[in-house]
Amino acid sequence: MDKKLARLLLFGFLGAASARAQTVNCLVAVVGGQPVTLTDLRVAQEFGLFDRDIEGVPGDQTLAVLEAIIGQKLVLAMAREPGTVGRDELEQALASLRERFGPEVFAAKLRRFGLREADLRPYLEERLHYDRVVSARFAAPVPFSRGDVEKFYRDVYVPGERAKGLQPAPLDSVLAVLEARVRASLRARKVADWVRTIRAQAEVRVNRDCFK
Repeated sequence: MDKKLARLLLFGFLGAASARAQTVNCLVAVVGGQPVTLTDLRVAQEFGLFDRDIEGVPGDQTLAVLEAIIGQKLVLAMAREPGTVGRDELEQALASLRERFGPEVFAAKLRRFGLREADLRPYLEERLHYDRVVSARFAAPVPFSRGDVEKFYRDVYVPGERAKGLQPAPLDSVLAVLEARVRASLRARKVADWVRTIRAQAEVRVNRDCFK
């Protein structure tokens, strides 16, 4: 362990035991030697910069996001290749983020953390690189059957429409949409299973005292 990481660990774990446990320097986790601070976690959660397909710990949203971030970092460490995300791509990702929340809400979120837009670039770069690695690994279409679509229609689509006070459309009229959703759901499950396998073999330290 290098000296910088050792100092971060010491500061983080000592700080977690004090009333300042939720300061920006509280060290939430160490993933293969990479530190994850409470601020890293909060920023990713606030701006949605994590893969919801690999969330874990049902019932605790913060720990679920942490698991997603841990999985993301493990995937990138396994890839063993530097991410090359161009400036134009980063600016486009920033613009999409701004548009998603709306300029005023986006600016308010930045102020909450004392950040500038440029400060989000490292988070976006990691996320974009992760997406590339996953897309390359799961490029082949996921096979599914008519039975899979019918089950999704019965168990997910129909209850979802009725919960919104809507009358569910007949299966055949929404078949293409449901096929896309089934394909995405099966792919997400494969990604989650893959990341869980990597996670089980990795060295990860989590400091839950940061959440107290």
